[in-house]
Amino acid sequence: MNAPFKQVERLGRLTTALGADVLALLRFDGTDHLNDLFEYRVEALSTRDDLDFDALVGTHATVEIEAHSEMRAFDGIVTSARWAGVGENGQRYDLTLRPWFWLAGKRRNQRIFHDKTVIEILQELLSDYSGLGEPALEIKLSQSYPKLEYTVQYRESDLEFARRQMERHGISFHFRHAPGNHTLVLTDDVLAHDEIGARPFKRYDGHHQYEQEHFWEWAPERNLTTGAIRQTDYNFKKPDQAMETESLGDADYAEGQIESFDYPGDYLDQGIGRIVSDLRTAQERGADRRNRATGDCVSLGAGMRLVLSGDRIPGTGEGYLCLSATHHFVSEAYGSGGEGSDGYAFTGRYVLMPDTAPMFPPRRTRIPTVQGPQTAEVVGEGEIDCDEYGRILVRFHWDLANAYSMRCRVSQNWAGNGWGGMVIPRIGMEVVVEFLEGDPDKPLVSGCVYNGKNSVPYDLPGNKTVSTFKSDTHQGSGYNEFRFEDQAGREEVFMHAQKDHNTIIENDESHSIGHDRSKSVGNDQSESIGHDKTISVGNNHTESIGNDMVYNVGRNQQENYGKDHIHRVGNSHKQSIYADHLYEAGRNFEGEVFGRYTLDVGESITNNTKVHTLMAFQKMQVKGPGGKITIDSTGIILEAPTIWLKGNVIMGGSGGAQVPTLQMAAREGLPLCEECASFDEEKT
Repeated sequence: MNAPFKQVERLGRLTTALGADVLALLRFDGTDHLNDLFEYRVEALSTRDDLDFDALVGTHATVEIEAHSEMRAFDGIVTSARWAGVGENGQRYDLTLRPWFWLAGKRRNQRIFHDKTVIEILQELLSDYSGLGEPALEIKLSQSYPKLEYTVQYRESDLEFARRQMERHGISFHFRHAPGNHTLVLTDDVLAHDEIGARPFKRYDGHHQYEQEHFWEWAPERNLTTGAIRQTDYNFKKPDQAMETESLGDADYAEGQIESFDYPGDYLDQGIGRIVSDLRTAQERGADRRNRATGDCVSLGAGMRLVLSGDRIPGTGEGYLCLSATHHFVSEAYGSGGEGSDGYAFTGRYVLMPDTAPMFPPRRTRIPTVQGPQTAEVVGEGEIDCDEYGRILVRFHWDLANAYSMRCRVSQNWAGNGWGGMVIPRIGMEVVVEFLEGDPDKPLVSGCVYNGKNSVPYDLPGNKTVSTFKSDTHQGSGYNEFRFEDQAGREEVFMHAQKDHNTIIENDESHSIGHDRSKSVGNDQSESIGHDKTISVGNNHTESIGNDMVYNVGRNQQENYGKDHIHRVGNSHKQSIYADHLYEAGRNFEGEVFGRYTLDVGESITNNTKVHTLMAFQKMQVKGPGGKITIDSTGIILEAPTIWLKGNVIMGGSGGAQVPTLQMAAREGLPLCEECASFDEEKT
């Protein structure tokens, strides 16, 4: 077996978790990018054919290359290891190195972030990978970022979600390398990128003799891009506010102002919209100016800045930001003794842009779309939880954290200004959720569905002809309901009010009932009629009152009876008439009093009749101020101080002998008896 390889004197070295010099670097190729992942391909040599890939894959490996006394580390996670056969000097292996950020692409997730800035979201998202670097993440952001009410990672990897959010907000990323470590660096300003100083351009005929890192090819280029962005959006809280924005780029070439319009623009007010449109324009315009170079700047990588120096060409003295760097290194073959030295072996190809040009990541990451509606469970506090817009909270079935959504608007059958329909889904209901533009950040509840926990109001299919709207009493037991039965022969409209039922009709109300009507009131009933009331009963009308009845008639009351009127009073009957009382009987008038009959008349009584009969079965008395007449079974008794008789007196019966005397007294005005002797005295 060959002796172990020694890399200590080599310009290119490979260090892995297997130990020093277990794998020796033969060849290195790879590209690192601004706003993209690097991928390094390593060809290595070993004296062993039994390397433990389990101990290698998923660990850090570092390639170190020295050129012109500059040492550059290229660190990555071994994501692939392959035995490539036996070479002239040993066992060959191929390794692929990628950033730890690449591992985030292997974990897909669905989760919700509430009221967090994009920075807070990225920190929380990437915290699970913090052990993969020292540090794994460095944030060099200078802008302020607003709190986002609701942000969803939906059926996408952590990598896709992170890149989508960075592109959305204009945050760039690159990697800084060190032996055994690489760090994800977030920036939003060109000046936040590390500067490596000046690197010269040397013409091709003499570049190979130059002892410093330099470029020997440099080619500026321009690219036509979208030159203007127009956007608009909608905010339901301010539906009438202006939302359209426009941003123009700085291109001076022909067709440099080509405009792109998009909706929705991803903002809630016009002020923020202008910022977003400027960002989108900058993302488009950032693809305009490019410089493509070739050289041996091993220290130059994506995300680094430099100043072009050396031979005078367009752009000399200006600053540039490296967008991508492709590296190629070949080590001199190892001899049988395992030692040797490398010759001139590193070259690089670079894409740069002026550091004065817009530098924002283009929007390339797929935005997830919810394909169709989903269902979710209504959650919140108490039994009903909504805000002033009737928005509710839901929990999606895919939410492993048992979190909750943003406040979701609920589709109603009508929605006017102070009028329309409003039904608030309640805690525990299963609702149908749709998404505006398929955006998982914009849920909208469109309906409710029953499930094995929430059963239907009436058993099905037995009650399939029943249509109902049935509620449930909040913080109590009971319900309100409006129900239709459409089974032939049993058609019914049913309404149930758990407590009160109030009806307000601004104009007319009409009821037409083809058969019977029954009404039962458990307590009081009152009616107030502003004008007339008419009741027409085709047959009988019966009213039964268990206690008292009071009528108050403001003016007249008239009753017409086509036939008899029978009035029965179980106890007393009292009438108070404050003016005249007129009574008319077309035929007879008969009255019967079983007790006393008393009539008090303030002035006079007049009876006009053909025959007037007064009958008392025991005694009759007629009284006046001057005396009284008594008629009973013994006869008639006249009692008065004086009795005057005017006119002829006809006497019958046994008292006839006294008649002449009484007639004479009457003619002469004399007293009828001896007690009247004082009459003359009174007359005188």
